[in-house]
Amino acid sequence: MPETDTRPVIFGTAGHIDHGKTTLTERLTGVNTDRLPEERNRGISIDLGFAHFELPSGRHAALIDVPGHEKFIRNMAAGVHGMDAVMLVVAADEGIMPQTREHLDILTLLGVQRGLTVITKADLVEPEWLPIVDDTVKEALMGSFLEKSPRIFVDSVSGRGIDELLQALDQLAKQVPGRDAGGVVRLPIDRVFSVRGFGTVVTGTLISGTIQDEMSLEITPGGQIVRVRGLEVHGHKVGKAVAGQRVAVNLSGLEKEFMHRGQVLSEPGTIKAHDVMVGELTLLSTSPVLAQRARVHIHLGTAEVTGRLYWYDRDELQPKAMAFAEMRLESILPATRGDRFLIRSYSPMTTIGGGRIIEVGRHHKKKEPGLMDFLSLASAGDSEGLVRAVLSHATRPIDVEDIAWQSGLSVKEVAETCERITDVLLGSDGLVLQQSRLQPFSNQLLEFLRHYHRNHPLRRGIEREKLRETLWPSWSVKQALFVVVHTTGATIAGEWVRLTDFAPSAPEPWQSEIDLIYRAIQDYGLKPLTIDLLREQLRIDTDHFFDVMEFLTQQGRIVRLDEGIYLADIVFEHARRNVTEALRSGAELSTSQLREVLGANRRFTVLVLELLDSLHVTRRVGDNRTLVKGQNPAEG
Repeated sequence: MPETDTRPVIFGTAGHIDHGKTTLTERLTGVNTDRLPEERNRGISIDLGFAHFELPSGRHAALIDVPGHEKFIRNMAAGVHGMDAVMLVVAADEGIMPQTREHLDILTLLGVQRGLTVITKADLVEPEWLPIVDDTVKEALMGSFLEKSPRIFVDSVSGRGIDELLQALDQLAKQVPGRDAGGVVRLPIDRVFSVRGFGTVVTGTLISGTIQDEMSLEITPGGQIVRVRGLEVHGHKVGKAVAGQRVAVNLSGLEKEFMHRGQVLSEPGTIKAHDVMVGELTLLSTSPVLAQRARVHIHLGTAEVTGRLYWYDRDELQPKAMAFAEMRLESILPATRGDRFLIRSYSPMTTIGGGRIIEVGRHHKKKEPGLMDFLSLASAGDSEGLVRAVLSHATRPIDVEDIAWQSGLSVKEVAETCERITDVLLGSDGLVLQQSRLQPFSNQLLEFLRHYHRNHPLRRGIEREKLRETLWPSWSVKQALFVVVHTTGATIAGEWVRLTDFAPSAPEPWQSEIDLIYRAIQDYGLKPLTIDLLREQLRIDTDHFFDVMEFLTQQGRIVRLDEGIYLADIVFEHARRNVTEALRSGAELSTSQLREVLGANRRFTVLVLELLDSLHVTRRVGDNRTLVKGQNPAEG
């Protein structure tokens, strides 16, 4: 016996008011989805209704019942985004009506691709008229995604045709592809309510990802972080919900008053809200001509806002035409590339078009070079073309996050695309640059380092920050180091950047200053001396002086005790021998006693002892010092 398919599937209803959508839903599920008192009093659906049922195969399905009245199209549109397949409901005694056509347009514009047609109230039509009704409906569906789908006559009251419908829905469910349960959590909210003793509950269709108990999620827009207290799917408590399921999420951390339909529940930081986005928009044949800055209602996910449309390559858009439109919204909406949207005229409100989001968060100038080519690449989903388009304008190394933002791709898509493109450099730090743009930077870097080493032969190289500040002051250190890493002949050594074949050395003109400074430090022995005082006494150029000090330190000829305080190597070695000799045979001596041994003031004594501690020659025991094991010549 074959196993039952457990993949989630969500059906929806659509159709004209009073054509029997809610009655059909109740017949299939046993649930009257008209939950509002006003709905029951008036006998019409106003808001979305939700229920679930079992298919003949044993597979569980959810059902979204939408209102049919033209005044509630905004609610109907909010339900469509969660549908995997639709039942277009047509009453046999009325046939195709205005909202039937508008609902079909909305389904098409929002990307629904699967469904069937249910002809209800078959009992109200004489049997000989049913073939005529069927032909009329069939003709109306020509050219739509329902053209070749089943048309099933039912009587929801008597149950006639319901078994046939259930079998057809079971077959339709097999055609529905699974959603991405491993993706980023994204749940557009369609209901918010409070349950006494539990708190705030939101419901929606989980578009992607998996939600688990105790998970931290973010509300967008708003930015509030909430915690999942509990989950319900098909009326049962569960530990997790996966993409494609209708889910109720009990949240802690935010009151009901701060949440509403149109917000999105997601993993923190993964989805942002914007007030500008670019869409590939197609107008219906019934749409009026839309001029520049046309004000419209925009439906996206479960949200609806007003905004204006701006055309890049024309002054107006004709019916049935397609164009790229910048949508400037009057309030922010969460959106990602690929989301479907619907537009309705501002007044009176009728559905006039819709399309797909291809970019979010960026304004474009109408005459921006290469804009239409870029938008065409975005529309085609050409990730390589999009990355190349962004990089063609990049005059410095650019983060994959920046490329993602500019292209509308995900960070993962950008990184994978950059790895595939052979003439693009992708650094381990996430920076990217076209290979052809690297050479001028590399030449600039190598010439600078050659000049720097000539002027500062004693230095190990130039500090990272100093390099950035000198060569590319508007860049970040990370961008500057990207060039170094990808330049043959340049090397990063700790905090320093140098030519690969460079090593500090003392040319003849420098030797006299090196000897002068070293002898002066040696002559001072353990007596107080700061390098500032020494530099004043010797009257040596500041840059030269510090270059020599660094060189002597790197050569091991002077030892740094503290900021600005140094000892000559032979002086320090003499001090080390004296301390070691005094502490032989396991003796412990105080700082005062070791001060006498060294013949230095207390500050110098403490600094010398702390250095010996760090070198593991001595070890502090309370206020005393003793030799570290292995340093005592009397041992072993």
